[in-house]
Amino acid sequence: MATIKSSFLCLAQVFHKRLAPSINQFSYRVFYICFDITKTKNLCSKFLSLNRFNLFSFYEKDCAKHDGSNLDYWIREILLTQNINHQVKKIFLMTHPRILGYAFNPVSFWFCLNEKEELIAVLAEVHNTFGENHNYLVFNRDNSPILPDQWFDTDKQFHVSPFFEVKGSYKFRFIFNHNKIAAWIDYLSDSKKKSLLTNVICKNVDLNDRALLAQFFAIPLMTLKVIFLIHWQALKLLFKGNKYVPKPIKLIKNLTINK
Repeated sequence: MATIKSSFLCLAQVFHKRLAPSINQFSYRVFYICFDITKTKNLCSKFLSLNRFNLFSFYEKDCAKHDGSNLDYWIREILLTQNINHQVKKIFLMTHPRILGYAFNPVSFWFCLNEKEELIAVLAEVHNTFGENHNYLVFNRDNSPILPDQWFDTDKQFHVSPFFEVKGSYKFRFIFNHNKIAAWIDYLSDSKKKSLLTNVICKNVDLNDRALLAQFFAIPLMTLKVIFLIHWQALKLLFKGNKYVPKPIKLIKNLTINK
């Protein structure tokens, strides 16, 4: 097995298909940075900075506790509550960088690996457009590796789309290796029917200034594109007659684990 580099760029295709109450689907290209959270200083380059403005930048306050505190300490506290911290030797964060100071991450993924670099747990850090966030953690209770074809079930406990209530459940599936990262997230409504299918399929490439510049010109102002597409698709759903669901009060609990 090839050793996973401490940081790399993920070129991704994001796909959404809404099945109810009306059909609506779309896909678009994005990119992420993915890195070992204990080696964030290795991210720094001519065009990519840590905690300061640049063409591309990563701010530690954009995730975890959102206060700039230590990323490794934050997630290991969560893993410790589920008695899986001792199995995890490396943790990689896959997230959108800021571009010219701006980023919105619908979901960032924390991939937790054992000493053999096998995937042991995944935390999906989900953000909505109201400035809120929630974490979904999936893992095997016996600490065995997550298999590429394995699905995990969790309750839905966070408001994301203004056209779905906070009811029903999610199904998660993940792949993480040195060549490819992939995530599938299916939403099942209260009737147990699939209502929304989402996947992110990534190809891993070297993270360097040349690759960053190539993506900057291939997908100009990508992070603004992400937030624009979210609102554009919402308008399309309104025009299709989908019922608007007001945002409920967020639960105090900020972590949901798989069943």
